[in-house]
Amino acid sequence: MNWLLYAILGAVLAGTSPVFAKSGMHKSNSHLAAALRGTFLFLGAWFMVNLTGSGMHISGIGSNSFLYLIFSGIATGLVWVCLLRALQLGEVVKVVPIVEGSIILDLLVGIFLFHDGVSWNKIIILIVLIAGTLMMGLKGSGRGGKTGTWLGYAIGAMALTTVTVVLDRIGITGVNSYFERLVRYGIALVLVWLVVFATRGYKGLRSMSFLDGVYLCLSGASMGGAWYCFYKAYVLGTNATVEMVERFDLVAAVVLGCVFMRERLTVRAIFGMIFMMLGFWLLLADLPIIPL
Repeated sequence: MNWLLYAILGAVLAGTSPVFAKSGMHKSNSHLAAALRGTFLFLGAWFMVNLTGSGMHISGIGSNSFLYLIFSGIATGLVWVCLLRALQLGEVVKVVPIVEGSIILDLLVGIFLFHDGVSWNKIIILIVLIAGTLMMGLKGSGRGGKTGTWLGYAIGAMALTTVTVVLDRIGITGVNSYFERLVRYGIALVLVWLVVFATRGYKGLRSMSFLDGVYLCLSGASMGGAWYCFYKAYVLGTNATVEMVERFDLVAAVVLGCVFMRERLTVRAIFGMIFMMLGFWLLLADLPIIPL
């Protein structure tokens, strides 16, 4: 199997994760769903650390980096909570684009906080990404008819995702990315299970069907499978090309949401998805859009 097949399979598996998550919350508490899904995400991260041989002792992490890892783990746990609640209240085809729009905040934070510099390229990419995100995520309402409810949680997940990126850039150094994810997910998992017990969400186990539990576990396991596929793709291919294919997870999630969740995709949303994919690719290609 060559790198392209691994990358495409990884994107499809990543796209199935939110669909499985929503499928498993018909009668489930969203906090409990986040904890069950997070458990399998943690197991997937542990598998990748062992596969790549990137494990290290906790004592090998500097005190400053470990402190930022703790904050990053807390932010990650809150991302899980917000994302699962947004998926429970809204539609996959709207929630996923909003959350993936965190790349917009990443660019803005890089410009204003880290002084990455401003160029016509970045301005055009930001405009394209913002337009695409608005066209996909801000049309109509979720099944409950309350757009603001799911939207608030989706924006929360988007903002908190950017917080983890900022914390990583500010203070996490000397830690392998796979091991960093394992530690961060471990902290996030503890936080989410604490939320479950604090809110008595564990009582939802009684009303949860076996199939719902399977879907939630598959939601986490599919991400683990995606990480493995992307790892193989990066080994066999080049980083730039794999990253471009990796972004197809948005398309996969939207298509699967329409097919299996019977969600509707408007013409405007289709153009919004094209805009978002164009923005992703322009950013990754790093080619001059307007020659100066």
